[in-house]
Amino acid sequence: MTGLEIRMAKLFEKGRAFIVALDHGLVMGPLKGIENPIEVVAKIAKNGPDALQMSPAMVKLVKENFFSRNSPMLIARLDTANVWRQKYKIYNEGYYSSVYTIKDAINAGADAVVTYLVVGYGDDRVEGYNISILASLRREANDYGIPFIVEPLYVTRDNPDSVKDTSIVKYVTRLASEIGADILKVDYTGNKDEFKEVVNVAFAPILIRGGPKTSTIEEFLKMLKDALDAGAKGVTVGRNLWQSEEPDKLAKAISKIIHENVNIGEALKILK
Repeated sequence: MTGLEIRMAKLFEKGRAFIVALDHGLVMGPLKGIENPIEVVAKIAKNGPDALQMSPAMVKLVKENFFSRNSPMLIARLDTANVWRQKYKIYNEGYYSSVYTIKDAINAGADAVVTYLVVGYGDDRVEGYNISILASLRREANDYGIPFIVEPLYVTRDNPDSVKDTSIVKYVTRLASEIGADILKVDYTGNKDEFKEVVNVAFAPILIRGGPKTSTIEEFLKMLKDALDAGAKGVTVGRNLWQSEEPDKLAKAISKIIHENVNIGEALKILK
């Protein structure tokens, strides 16, 4: 699959990948920081990310950021779920739904696609449906030669953001690997040695999820650095970037850590 090889090589041209996630509106609505996609994408796009992750619908608003040869790549979100909407209603049973096809993503200009694998929440039939949809999307992605990214999460009503226990993260990582993911978007477990175990059971490169906003920028950058040291190939970051006071500067700092392996102290100097 030459197309897949070309797109993967572009994304990991420098050996690692820095992706900015802007697709939260599909599951959480207009969060602070992405109420105005045009404004936030303009601040971030030219400051280091290798790719921007969003819905095909959002691309229409910010398409100019992908027009040049040096533009970031585009990763299209294909699906949604309701398990992160506790702010509005607590659900006894979660749903999962496919929203876009691979063709929709390609028509939007996507270089890769991303999907959820939501494990452990509500009716097992929903989880089974989720897996069947992923299998179908994977086959279609293979037909088009486009990288298929899976974001496996073990979610409960008590911990809707996802459980980060090492054994559980290993389980969902391996499950997504066996389904056929080309790239995995996985929770960092909080411990370098334990996260190496996660990396070792994967069949594909791992990008850590940025997750909920941390208490400080330094805390987030340390998590990123530790994950890279443990074998992660990059990060997909959302709230910790675009809810910061200066997302343009923080994007540069993240890029420096990922692509130049600078220490946290050097990265923090960019923010001053």
